[in-house]
Amino acid sequence: MATQLALFVESAVNKWKTLPVTVVDLTGRTIVITGSNVGLGLEAAKRFYAMNPARLILAVRTLDKGEDARRAIIDSGKKEGPPGSVREATQVDVWSLDLCNFDSVRAFAAKCEKELSRIDILLENAAIMSPRWTVTKDGWESDLQTNVLSTFLLAALLTPIIAKTSKLPVPVSGSMLKPHIVIVGSDSHYIAPFRVRNEPNILAALNDRTHYFQNDRYADTKAIDVLITQQLAKSPALKDVVVCSVNPGFCRSELMREWPTVVRAIVYAILARTTEEGSKTYTWASLTNDIPAGSYTSSCVVTPTGGVVAGDTGERIRAQLWNEIITVLIKEAPEVEGVLRF
Repeated sequence: MATQLALFVESAVNKWKTLPVTVVDLTGRTIVITGSNVGLGLEAAKRFYAMNPARLILAVRTLDKGEDARRAIIDSGKKEGPPGSVREATQVDVWSLDLCNFDSVRAFAAKCEKELSRIDILLENAAIMSPRWTVTKDGWESDLQTNVLSTFLLAALLTPIIAKTSKLPVPVSGSMLKPHIVIVGSDSHYIAPFRVRNEPNILAALNDRTHYFQNDRYADTKAIDVLITQQLAKSPALKDVVVCSVNPGFCRSELMREWPTVVRAIVYAILARTTEEGSKTYTWASLTNDIPAGSYTSSCVVTPTGGVVAGDTGERIRAQLWNEIITVLIKEAPEVEGVLRF
């Protein structure tokens, strides 16, 4: 209860904070953002577009909505890069990606490999908060597959391109941006109950309906995201890549579209940042080179973890979950074994 109260107070305080604006000249660079047709993902895409990347890939589940987002980004007309930068055209593409479907993840990664010569930033923003138990065609609970399994499968599949990018010439003199993989976490990990922490197979337990508690699931998946990001960052394949997680704070996003309207309005009024403000955390995490490997970041600073993610408990859960998760991912895409087994 004390942790929940502290989180409530922190959200209420953060609502009124103005976060720093992070700007880097992205000329010649390629940005990939999942879940980028609405909310935080869309606002982050607008910010990156203003920094003049060569390519901006909007990875979305619904192509029509992605095209609407593409028009909104381009129509904003913002190209606010550093003084003296040459403002060039940015190719904004809408590509299909359904994280509830491993076939879609593999197809998206194959398209990246075929069409992109580099990926400078992979921002994995897409997530869901299902109102009830649902199972994907791949046999996984929907939140678990979307927020965790497919998120890290995509990161692993794109690692070769991202790692190669670190060896490519700098597109613009003086712009020394390292490639980044940024996984969107949440401060809800501090209060994740993680009731299955002592199960012999945690992943299997999470995929068992008898262990499903809807109110727990989102926080549990975000705790896993923070833990697995910590471990992924240790991969030798990513030694020249910044790998971190980012908490955007409590925002007025589409994530809570299933909540009753009145409840949502009250909670937003008390606690929620705008998505425009929250997206500043994304650009900071994606454009800062000196973030320690695997760090959890919040409000544009590296921040300690808590709850089940911290201490000896977190280390034990991370080690067990890592082995369970990579077993699934390697089965789905054997080519990622070199990235994930180390």
